[in-house]
Amino acid sequence: MAEALAADIKENILTCSICRDEFEDPRVLPCFHTFCYGCICDHATRTLTPNRTFMCPVCREEIQFPASGLHQLKKNFVFSKTKDIITKQQERQTLEEEQANVAAVTQAIAQMTISCEKHPNNELKYYCGDDNTVICVNSAYDNWKKQKEATKGIIEFHHATLHSACDFAQELITNGTDSEIMLHAKPLILRLAVMEKTPVPTPDTPAQISYIPGKIYTARLKAMLGQVTEELQLPLPGQGTNPRSAPNLPVFFEKVKCTHSFCTLKGDIILRIYGLAVDEQYTYVVDQYNSWLWNARTKLFTHDGELKFDFKLNNPFDVAVSQTGHLYITSRVDKCVKVYSTRGKQVTTMGRGILEAPCGITVNRQGHAMVCDEEKKFIFTFHPDSGQLLNTIPLRMCKNPVYITVNSLNDSIVILDIDCVKSCVHVLSPTGNQLYQYQYGEKGSDGSGDGQLGGLCGVCTDSYGQIFIADTINHRIVVLSPQGQFIRYIATEDDGLEHPIALAINPAGQLVVAEEDGMVKTFQYL
Repeated sequence: MAEALAADIKENILTCSICRDEFEDPRVLPCFHTFCYGCICDHATRTLTPNRTFMCPVCREEIQFPASGLHQLKKNFVFSKTKDIITKQQERQTLEEEQANVAAVTQAIAQMTISCEKHPNNELKYYCGDDNTVICVNSAYDNWKKQKEATKGIIEFHHATLHSACDFAQELITNGTDSEIMLHAKPLILRLAVMEKTPVPTPDTPAQISYIPGKIYTARLKAMLGQVTEELQLPLPGQGTNPRSAPNLPVFFEKVKCTHSFCTLKGDIILRIYGLAVDEQYTYVVDQYNSWLWNARTKLFTHDGELKFDFKLNNPFDVAVSQTGHLYITSRVDKCVKVYSTRGKQVTTMGRGILEAPCGITVNRQGHAMVCDEEKKFIFTFHPDSGQLLNTIPLRMCKNPVYITVNSLNDSIVILDIDCVKSCVHVLSPTGNQLYQYQYGEKGSDGSGDGQLGGLCGVCTDSYGQIFIADTINHRIVVLSPQGQFIRYIATEDDGLEHPIALAINPAGQLVVAEEDGMVKTFQYL
């Protein structure tokens, strides 16, 4: 009867009328109907009217959308407490039933014949957990032999797997480039970590891995393979490297192809473009013109260059677009992030009272908005719906952190630290620890030579983890490895590129470049 009552309560009282599951974080509307927080957020966002109201899914009463977001809705502590009480009661009942079953089994065992079926002359003295039965000493010995043979097979299998991983690592280190090695390092480390949990005899002699020295250092080998002892061994005559032998690695075109271009001016006198974002439907551009901060617009173009519409903002700087179709635009005058629909209707704001000089913005794989604050030298992460501050990461190593992107390959964070004397690219872990740093030119000075840059603006990454930087003054795009090491230049002045200012990778895997004078060009580089 108690079980039936608990089931009725769950089904009729503790069930969300939207998802039809038990409540998760129940929230109460002003009409006193309760829903899961995630369900009501999704419902309110989808059905929000121009007056910022939505209707209760049950009684259809009109509800005013809270000014600071739906997280202000009160929690239904009565429902939460009822759910906890029923859950604990069921757990207690289950435990009592299990204890009763154990007692019954123990009593039954005590009443069984104590002779072993396989060895009638032996008494049953031991309990075998694998077979869930009582056995005699001879059966225990037989089981031990079987287990030993099985363990031997498992160890041999793990030895073979370990040798396979080492052979792959040896081939990768011998023939792969730095970017190829780091691309495969994480899955290889995870694979070895799983194997480490299974007991394997420790070899008496260390494994011998030969490789031709390059730009990979002992510290990185230790991170991949554990303790490493280097012994110099010169390559044999005729030996060389094949940097493209590792599988699934990108191959650049010798010369990139500009597949499409269009102009965003449309009669405006543009000071410069600041931000660029691309999704399946549109290309989004943030520009400022007539030398006034307030004469700034965010424009939506089709990929063919047709202007759909634009809207004004106070000194916008950068733009990012989410998979749900929301635009996140940083405003340096209003000191916040303004969230718009792709139809130009403002949905909400985030970061008021928190941000001081919001510049670059990006959206990570979890859909959270990450903002780089140049003045406070922090990364602020916000929830995309409620605007709630989720995390902060200090950027103590930066002088002027301006642009930000997140590597979709491993969630590492890339920061452009723009300085008139020494500009840097910082690659950080998802928690903010500095992994790599790239400075340009001799002693990090700016310039036009190889490895130097003459003014940094936009940054983006592709699906291979490669980092693309707009070198504005030198009219070229610089490509770095996921570890911040220089690879090559693509889309240079010889390709018709002039003052690149903002970058993005479109859904087709092409590089989209916005130039300072208002041109947007799409390049096929792989």
